Amino acid sequence: MKTRRDLRPARFALFVFVGLIIFCVAQLSWWIIYQIDLSKQLSKHQAELLDQKIEIVSLTANRCFQQRVNMISYAINMAENRERYLDSLLSDSIITGYSIGANPEEWKHSGLIDSTFYANIGSGITVFFDSQFPGRLLEDSKGEIQYKPYGHISGKNLVWVVSDMFEIRPEVKEELERSTHGRIMMFASEGSFFVLITLFGAFLIYRTLQRSEELTFRQQNFIHAVTHEFRTPLTSLRLYLQTLQSGKLNDEKKQDLYGKMLDDCYRLEGMVDNVLEAGRSGRQDYRLNLEKTNLTDDLAEYLDNLKPVVDGLGGKIERHLAPDIIVKADYQALERALRAIVENALKYSKPESRNITVTLSRQGLSACVSIADKGPGIPAHEQKNIFDRFYRIGDESTRSVKGTGLGLYLVKQTVEAHGGTVEVKSEGAARGSVFTIRLPLVQ
Repeated sequence: MKTRRDLRPARFALFVFVGLIIFCVAQLSWWIIYQIDLSKQLSKHQAELLDQKIEIVSLTANRCFQQRVNMISYAINMAENRERYLDSLLSDSIITGYSIGANPEEWKHSGLIDSTFYANIGSGITVFFDSQFPGRLLEDSKGEIQYKPYGHISGKNLVWVVSDMFEIRPEVKEELERSTHGRIMMFASEGSFFVLITLFGAFLIYRTLQRSEELTFRQQNFIHAVTHEFRTPLTSLRLYLQTLQSGKLNDEKKQDLYGKMLDDCYRLEGMVDNVLEAGRSGRQDYRLNLEKTNLTDDLAEYLDNLKPVVDGLGGKIERHLAPDIIVKADYQALERALRAIVENALKYSKPESRNITVTLSRQGLSACVSIADKGPGIPAHEQKNIFDRFYRIGDESTRSVKGTGLGLYLVKQTVEAHGGTVEVKSEGAARGSVFTIRLPLVQ
C-alpha cells in the first residue's frame, strides 16, 4: 500500500517551488517600491537643483555688485575728476547710471536712474545697477526659472538680490509633478501586472504539480487495488482447479465449482475490459459506435441483465421507464456505464438498504436517466472529484469496499462521448445518492 509518505520528495520540491515564488514576488515588490521611491527622489532632486541654481545666481549677482562698489569706492578717492570717472563707469553693462548730491532735488545725474538696485558710495555719490542683470545670468536655465525684481535695495549687508526674486515657473512644477506621477504609475501598474502574472503563473504551476502529485498517488493505489483485484479471483481459480485435480469430488460439487470458476472468469474479464476501456477513453481519437436506438427498450434489457447480480446481493431495482425515447447510443458502452453505477450503489449500500430506483424520462430536448439509491451518500466536497480517474472516496487504508477508481471515470467518458452529461447529487451521509445521465434526443 502506497501512502503519502512515499511522495515526500515531490512534496518537498513543491514547497521549494513555493518558497522560490515567494522570494521572487518579494524581490519584485521591493523593486517596485524602490523605483517609486527613486522617482520621488529624482523629482525632489530636480527641484533642489533649480533652487541651487537660484542661490548661485543670487550669490553671483551680489558678488558682481559688491565688486563694483569696492572698485568705485577705491577709485573715486584716487580720481582727479570724479564726474569723468563716473561717466566712464556707464560703459559697464552692470551699471546704468549715477547721481551726485545728498537730496534728489539737487541731484546731478547721468545715465538711467533705476532705484531697484543701488549703492551709496559716499560723498553723496549713488551708483545704480541694472535691475535685469540677475535675469541675464539665467540664460542657461532653459526658461525654467522666472525673475521678478522688486523694491528699492541699497545693498545692506552686501545683499541686493534675494532668492524671493526668483521662482520656478508653474508649468515646470506641473511638468515635474506630472512626470513623477507618470513614473510612479508606470512602475506601480506594470510592476503590479508582473506580480499578478507571476502569482497567476505560479498558481497554475502549483495546481498542476499538486494535481500531478495527487494523480501519482491515485495511480499507485490503483496499481495496488488492481493487483489485489486480479489476485483474488486468480487465487480462487487456482484453489478450485487444485480441488478438481484431486479427483475426490462428486459431480454435484464439480458443477458448483465450475459455476464459481466462471464467475471469477467473468470478474477478471470485466476488470480487463475496464482497464482497456480507460486506456482507450484517454486518447483523442476515442469514438463510440453510435446508432439510433430505443433507449426505453435498451434500458429494460440492461436492468434484466443486471438482475442476477442484484438478486445475488439481496437488492431490488424499481424501474419507471417512459415509452419510446429515441437516442443515438453505443449499446455495450452505455450498458457498462449503467452497470458501473448500479454495482457501486449495491457495493456501498448496506444489505438492508440495497434498493435502487431507475427512472427514464424526457426533459426538454434530453433523455434523462436517473439512478437513485439509499446508500451512504457522498459528501459535498467529494462530489466534484468522484468522476476523476483513479479517484476513490475516503482514505485508501480505511476503505472496506474493493474497487479501482475507474468505474465512474468510465461512466463520465462514455456519457460525454454520447454528447451527454452526468452528474451526482447527495444530501449527505446516510441520505443516498442520485446519478443523472442526460443524452440528446433524436427528433
